Amino acid sequence: GLIIPEIIDQLDYELLSGIFEQAKSIGYDVIVYTGIFNSQAELQQDYFTNCLENIYSLICKSRLDGIIFAAERFHNVQLVNRIFDYLSQTDVPCLTLGYKYKNYPYICAEQYSSTYMITRHLIEVHDCRKLYCIAGVPEHEPSEERLQGFIDAVRDSELPLCEDDIFYGYYWKDVPKQVAADIAGGKLERPDAVVCLSDIMAITFTDELKKYGLCIPDDMAVTGYDGLWNSVIHNPQITTIVGRDRQFGIQAVCRLYEMITGQICKSVYAQQKIRFGLSCGCEFREPEVRDSILYSLEKHVASQLEKIFDRRTFIATDYINILANASNLNELFDKADRVGHILRGWRWIDICLCEDWKISFDNPDQFRQQGYSDKMYLALSKRHGENEESGYEFPVGEIIPALKKAHEPSLIVLTSLHCNEQIFGYCATAYDSSDAVDIGDYYMRWCDAVSNGLYILQKNLYIDYIHQQTELLSTTDSATGFLNKRGFIEKLPDTLHRLRKEKKNYAIMLISWVKNNDDRAHDLVAAFAHSLLSVSNVVIRVRLSEKCFALLLSSELPKEIPDAAQAAVSTLENVLSGLFIGTSVHPELITELSEISVRKPAEIERFINEFANDFFQKCNAAESSYTTTKQLMYKLRRDIMSQPQLEWCDAAISEQLNISITHLRRMYKNLFSVNIKDDVINSRIERAKQLLLHTDLQIQEIAFRCGYQNGNHFMRQFKAHTGKTAREFRTNKNGE
Repeated sequence: GLIIPEIIDQLDYELLSGIFEQAKSIGYDVIVYTGIFNSQAELQQDYFTNCLENIYSLICKSRLDGIIFAAERFHNVQLVNRIFDYLSQTDVPCLTLGYKYKNYPYICAEQYSSTYMITRHLIEVHDCRKLYCIAGVPEHEPSEERLQGFIDAVRDSELPLCEDDIFYGYYWKDVPKQVAADIAGGKLERPDAVVCLSDIMAITFTDELKKYGLCIPDDMAVTGYDGLWNSVIHNPQITTIVGRDRQFGIQAVCRLYEMITGQICKSVYAQQKIRFGLSCGCEFREPEVRDSILYSLEKHVASQLEKIFDRRTFIATDYINILANASNLNELFDKADRVGHILRGWRWIDICLCEDWKISFDNPDQFRQQGYSDKMYLALSKRHGENEESGYEFPVGEIIPALKKAHEPSLIVLTSLHCNEQIFGYCATAYDSSDAVDIGDYYMRWCDAVSNGLYILQKNLYIDYIHQQTELLSTTDSATGFLNKRGFIEKLPDTLHRLRKEKKNYAIMLISWVKNNDDRAHDLVAAFAHSLLSVSNVVIRVRLSEKCFALLLSSELPKEIPDAAQAAVSTLENVLSGLFIGTSVHPELITELSEISVRKPAEIERFINEFANDFFQKCNAAESSYTTTKQLMYKLRRDIMSQPQLEWCDAAISEQLNISITHLRRMYKNLFSVNIKDDVINSRIERAKQLLLHTDLQIQEIAFRCGYQNGNHFMRQFKAHTGKTAREFRTNKNGE
């Protein structure tokens, strides 16, 4: 398994290339878990990125031989910690890249010798005697290793070097621009050469010098590091170091293989080297090297042009709308299969859905927001030519059923399928080589279109379910005995005609509520029905929708109708206060009163529909502020379930969310029917059960990993919740 935030730039592909080449040489598949977007919590972190990153939770359910975690590449430290928490739930050997964390083995890319080599090249070949270095990030181990190679190369050559000759550029453009300006303006002595420890800094530095009329390499030599394509096409071409990430990937697989087997494997050949350019005064030294670089560049440019042409070819593919109009799951994935030609480079594609993707229509607001189900459903197994069999369930630990069959080592990328905060499953895409991997905009759009199609299909199925239930109910609401909307519209014209003949005034009142606890929805409906029966001046009582009631009020005196409406509200508030006293549910009533001026049946129906729609919008607006906090509650619960070992204090949480403790506790209980403390305990027990079943960790260590500082406390709580001691639970592997 390889955990990597994104596969987007040249260095990502080089790392992936080294990992897959080495793994393939020793007979291993590489399963890549990627969130596609390398999010930064302070810049962009929302439900969409949370759902993308949910793919990393799959790591603790996958049956793997070993895991490489490219932790140094992640921008979001909180996400890195969460992934380490997932890794702690498995005893699979794990190697982290460039990132120290607790007792996890880690390695860093070798960067000292290449910087030493390129610095000595400037000194020995170009006779440079005064050198500056624009380094990376201070006190960052890989950056300091690169810098040390420069320092030792200068000192070993017995050349002078002081602290003022080193500038920390943070691998970005600002410092190189300033150094160039200071050299051109005479604030800094002009050196013979400047060693930039990234290509971005080298390119920025040379471009800035050219603005001041200085010539590279005549006025000074410049080198870079990383071997990016823009260093090749830059004028002048940048002399740089290539091969670091490919070598790093190969070393990582060799080290992980040793951790898995205790044996040392033969490594495929990889070596960092200098790629010469004009920026140091060299041209391509060997014709075959020059031809190889130009050939690689031509391949890269041709690939980019092919992508552009593909975009033009597929611009008329209305795949989003096509996938949004499926009447069933089979039709949806038949269409997804047919429009899959917009994806590039794949060998095969499997779509795997959680078994609860369709939700329960009796509880439509309850859906999966994190993790994956223990059973997955293979919805599509797309192949070139004839597809593989699909439409069956498999254990999530298998990742994809194709891995159980005999096959050549494969490179498989796993990404999330989700829409509107709901996790549907994941997409598994296999490639013949790392160069073929293309997790770009068309891939994202296709996955989003599939997820959107699932969401719309789910909603349409729910609507069909509601319609079926409505037909069963006919004109009466079975829960209250009141008329439903259909019965109301049928009865209303005759009733209004009778009231006009009796010279009575009439109006319609709509009543609904917000902040409903779904577990108490039945009590709310019963309370409304009971209360509205006692209201005077009511001609017709209606349950207009699940959460909306209507009253047709009538009186000989116009002023008695508003009084009757107010009496209805007061009666409801009194009943609800008594019903929900001491609980977390405190519904807030929303009402609207309107006269009915139209008389024809068609006009009456149109009026009712428009009045109800306006009222529903008003209710939605009232829910909006509540919904924002509701999303925070869902995120809080996801965090509790993924990291139950942390200290979860109501006071600290309420301060962080900027809401009162009372409101926090009430809303959490309202949404999830459990308080925070019990949820933390339940999550810790579930984590403990998983560790007991799937690892050989000591029980004391499991207690610590689940947030218990006292082993006896853990033992008591575990037995209270499961009826077994931890040892008994582990002995019975089924946990039954």
